Amino acid sequence: MSPDDPDDTRRTDQTSAWDAFSLVVSGVAVWGGVGWLVSEWLNSRVFLVLGLLVGMGSALYLVWVRYGKP
Repeated sequence: MSPDDPDDTRRTDQTSAWDAFSLVVSGVAVWGGVGWLVSEWLNSRVFLVLGLLVGMGSALYLVWVRYGKP
């Protein structure tokens, strides 16, 4: 297969999309989990919301940095 094969380009685009999706899901899961643990520890649900927001924001930033076009 040549590097300019349309199947290779489509596969690369699909892989990038799954990579971006996994970054977002893992960011929300990890930081949401940290927020949940702190919320349970301090008996306040504010930290769960903050953890979810930090996870989503940092994940979207990483997607933008990694896959954004200049």
